[in-house]
Amino acid sequence: MSVGGRLVSLFPAVYLGLVLWQVMNCLDDFRPMDGIGLIALVYLLPLVTHRVHFLLFPFGDGFWPLAEKKYNPWWASHMFQFPFIACPWIESLIHFIPGLYSLWLRAWGSKIGKNVYWTPRVEVVDRGLVEIGDHVVVGHISAFCSHMVADVDGSPALVVKTIHVGERSFIGADSQLGPGAVVAPRTKLKPKSRLYWRGEWP
Repeated sequence: MSVGGRLVSLFPAVYLGLVLWQVMNCLDDFRPMDGIGLIALVYLLPLVTHRVHFLLFPFGDGFWPLAEKKYNPWWASHMFQFPFIACPWIESLIHFIPGLYSLWLRAWGSKIGKNVYWTPRVEVVDRGLVEIGDHVVVGHISAFCSHMVADVDGSPALVVKTIHVGERSFIGADSQLGPGAVVAPRTKLKPKSRLYWRGEWP
């Protein structure tokens, strides 16, 4: 891992420290602005950091050999999303406001259509690497993960490929969509479906 990669690995710890500091401020002498500041810190700090980083170090579908010690912008993005992966209940609160979760994913860089229904326990690991069509329903505890480690040209590499779900599709409960998964429009995936790298449906 490069020096930059090691430095960005500290983000989750710094984030946790800042959140705890703000919580202590709220408990010590609560003011409405402190509560607003806490919410902004929890949700906006990782998001804004990700967006600024992406402007400086854009990345898309591809692969990175793990043996190389080059700076990997995907790793930084992963660290910025780490708080929501480690504590999914924080992100689950967004589902209480209709349409806000789709807006949340768009803010990270994903392309989300209109009238998409997400159940509260859906997990999107790579929030900027998902494309969802209009009128899609995503079932309970389904997971979208746009990265994996695979053998590329005889060496282990990080593979990153955007997940695509066509319009008016239904993703059955407990389904898992991996990097590069493609769900054709108007498809109904059975519960516990598994679509991984280079997988297409049907």
